[in-house]
Amino acid sequence: MDNLAEMSDDIVKQNKRKFWKAQVGIVIGAFLYTIPYNLIITPMELYNGYMTGIAQIIKTILARVLGIPVLFDWTGIILLCLNIPLFLLAYRSIGRKFFLETAFTVLLQTFFFSVIPVSATPLIQDKLTACLVAGCISGFGVGLILRCGSSGGGIDIIGMYLLKKNPNSGVGKVSMAVASFVFLYCLIFYQIETVVYSAIFTIAGAVVIDKVHAQNIKMTVVVISKLDYIGDLITCSLRRSATCWKGSGVYSMEPRYVYITAVSRYEAEILRREIEEIDPNAFVIFQNVQSVSGHFESHLEN
Repeated sequence: MDNLAEMSDDIVKQNKRKFWKAQVGIVIGAFLYTIPYNLIITPMELYNGYMTGIAQIIKTILARVLGIPVLFDWTGIILLCLNIPLFLLAYRSIGRKFFLETAFTVLLQTFFFSVIPVSATPLIQDKLTACLVAGCISGFGVGLILRCGSSGGGIDIIGMYLLKKNPNSGVGKVSMAVASFVFLYCLIFYQIETVVYSAIFTIAGAVVIDKVHAQNIKMTVVVISKLDYIGDLITCSLRRSATCWKGSGVYSMEPRYVYITAVSRYEAEILRREIEEIDPNAFVIFQNVQSVSGHFESHLEN
């Protein structure tokens, strides 16, 4: 019993350390994400191809109509306003924990966007170099946020919600739609050069995000639980198939169920949160894989 109590205390301490380590990582990630905008991207009048790009467009329109000086950057505040209805969507359909993590991250981004002054001239004068550097720094920040188990809201929330409704949709398709809108705006109101450099900045960031996040496309998930309906959760929520074994704990000899499945990165996040809600004591292993043969792209029929 004493050994079990000590093990329990160790687990609690480890969880606390992981929690605070994640919070520090999220703060650093939010700072790194926002700083290239105010020092490089905004002075160059370039745009991000995601939700921040929508906020930039709204800010530009407001600045031209209301004459708001560029030294007061509204991007973070507008981004927060855009995310408020998405927060409600996340709370109702994805989970309370995801809602809290995402809200904390977006508030940090809003803070940094507001307090970091917009540079009168870009920190780096060469446009190509500036886009690559800004994309790498910003992408590293987002990757760090994702690696710490949070998200920047916006497209992530919409994508994860649509993924639960329709497995053939998801973050990638939503990202493409938003990016197309942003770049079309740039093409109409700016020169083609603005579109090209905005795309370079966005693509550079996306590449670094995947490298830092280290969970690019596919993952295998192993779940060990006392519950015999985790398989139903996988098939009903994600419409993925899974394999199940019945076993027992070596020490406790209590019955256990072992499930294994292959999912995408975003499906893994959904599965992790839903398992935590119904079985906080479940032992879950996530492992990156280079490739999956078979019918990974196919989902179960309704």
